[in-house]
Amino acid sequence: MKDFTIIKDPEVAKLFADQNRRDILHNLRQREMTAFQLAKLLEKNVSSISHHLNALEKAGLVEQTRVSVRGNLVEKFYRAAAEKFIISYTLSEGLVPGSEDIAQWSRDVCMGAVNSLRAFGYDLPKEEEERLLELVEEYSTIEKIAFEEVISQQKMPVQVERPALRLLLSLLTNVRLHRDSDFTRLLEAIYAVLEDEKRKVLRW
Repeated sequence: MKDFTIIKDPEVAKLFADQNRRDILHNLRQREMTAFQLAKLLEKNVSSISHHLNALEKAGLVEQTRVSVRGNLVEKFYRAAAEKFIISYTLSEGLVPGSEDIAQWSRDVCMGAVNSLRAFGYDLPKEEEERLLELVEEYSTIEKIAFEEVISQQKMPVQVERPALRLLLSLLTNVRLHRDSDFTRLLEAIYAVLEDEKRKVLRW
């Protein structure tokens, strides 16, 4: 199993829109399983799970590991093809024909992040929300590009636990972004919007 696979095909990326397929991939990252085992775990019928597995295998997201034959029963075992799948920034920005839906999903994620600021004490007026959304979308793009560049540099499998790997990738991504003047400018702009809102709250 690879540590990472970058998804650059919009048709493959669209497979992640289905919750059942995401659940299948999540479980197959943990261990190899059969369609029957997955169906029992996810409380779905076997034919539905088999349909999803065929689509995922065809896209190269899962792979067969072995076949078990017991009498007339033939069981195929599957596992995820990678520990983590990353949707390329070229898709999330709609830069590839057919990726418009993925780009919209990315914008919706950014909007969700901005809307959730209220939970942390930032109640922005509508015009400031729209401005901040533009900044957050730009932030998301720059971060995705840097992250993709970092994982593209991997030369060999990483033999560490997931928390350590997440920390390592965060560190390397931030080191790369540290020297990016556009990223620094962007953080300053986001900081200015949020701090201005905080000052207004304190004045009240």
